[in-house]
Amino acid sequence: MEDGRVKTVRNYTLTVSSNSFTGNNNNTIYRQSSNNSDVSLVCKSKKTYERWKWTWEPRPDSQIIDLIAVEKGGEVQVKGPIKPGRLSSTIFNSQLFIFHISPVNFNYSGTYRCITNDQKIPYTTTMLRTIRVSVEPPDGVLRNQSVILTCEVSEVTDSVTLVWLRMEGNRGVLEKQQIMTENKLQLTVNLSRYETEPLHWQCAVFTENKFRALAPITISLSSSTTNAPSTSTETSTVTNQVKATVSSVLALFTGILLGALLYYCYRKRMSVHSDPQESEPVYINISQMRNDRVEHRNTLGNREKSPEMYHHIRRNRYEKTNVYKRDETPVTPESVTYATIYFNKSRFQT
Repeated sequence: MEDGRVKTVRNYTLTVSSNSFTGNNNNTIYRQSSNNSDVSLVCKSKKTYERWKWTWEPRPDSQIIDLIAVEKGGEVQVKGPIKPGRLSSTIFNSQLFIFHISPVNFNYSGTYRCITNDQKIPYTTTMLRTIRVSVEPPDGVLRNQSVILTCEVSEVTDSVTLVWLRMEGNRGVLEKQQIMTENKLQLTVNLSRYETEPLHWQCAVFTENKFRALAPITISLSSSTTNAPSTSTETSTVTNQVKATVSSVLALFTGILLGALLYYCYRKRMSVHSDPQESEPVYINISQMRNDRVEHRNTLGNREKSPEMYHHIRRNRYEKTNVYKRDETPVTPESVTYATIYFNKSRFQT
């Protein structure tokens, strides 16, 4: 198609297989490094074998690591650093031995060999190449913000081409492509101003014009609120300053009230323990004194008749009231007498 119009139409018949049967030949496969990717390495033969073993060589000419092994009459033994997936063989089978890897990490690339019995020549050899895609920034982008897409392959031993495709529905539009070398293992796309809605992208891997693998990635937009840490920080700082100011004012006010309360208690205590002679006189209306005077006059009239009774009353009255000199002012029923009495405040304090 060109400019939305169909230019050339050709019919091809494609044969698609989910497995690769190579016998003793070497086989190279590509897998994306992600949490939901996996690969099953299968040894299958019409001939029976008493021992099976899968080994891993991470890099050319590096140390060979035993991953899993099994012998007739025994259980499968896990030996290597890669944990077998749930589809791996768990019991002995003389014609089938599977090593399942899930998920596939980027550093799981290398050469995997299936060895039967103690043969030096492996039954099958599989070279695993991993590809990884990423977006920067990784947590989402704002509009008018630049975006960098990166596609990386773990190893290059033959002609490998990486292609970035922008997906428009089911159609992939070629954005950028490049042949990889041992010195350059990644392809980047720089979107200087990202203004469109979130788009789906895919990195395709080709070897000798043959499509080998596809690694998808999605660009997502972030809201301005989640990408505005400076504003959130400033608001938090202002709030903390207000809280500190309020706390200082409350502490000062509490201190003033406490000081006033202590001063009041001190003055009250000093007033209670002061000399009673320096106290101001307390004036009270003593109505009982008027009754005493009336009684005194009646008693004078009966002095000759009962001198003992008068003496007794006189003595008790003077002992109780401790009055040294009586007021001789005539008492009338309507009169009110005022007297000055000094109290010891320490005895009458409540």
